[in-house]
Amino acid sequence: MARWLSRRERHGWSWVELCARSGHPVWQLRYWQRRLAETTRAKSRRSGGFVAVDVTEPEPVIVSSTTTLEVTTPSGYRVAVAPGFDGDHLRRVLQTLAAAC
Repeated sequence: MARWLSRRERHGWSWVELCARSGHPVWQLRYWQRRLAETTRAKSRRSGGFVAVDVTEPEPVIVSSTTTLEVTTPSGYRVAVAPGFDGDHLRRVLQTLAAAC
């Protein structure tokens, strides 16, 4: 069917002319045209998965003594951390929040 439909596009045939040449009824040709178009759209949505990534050196982060760090967990919890926080304590808090979900 794809071959017949591509011939119609290439030669500019009407649906009546395509029916006469292929021996298939119009409803069947139109069905396959829609089905192939849907398949093409689905493939184009999936094929956007590969993206070029340039790996660069990390920029230095300048943090002032008054800047708070805000952590948002995948489950939506937001935790604001004051400067000079204890990393082990933050890790325990985040583990507890993850376990509660």
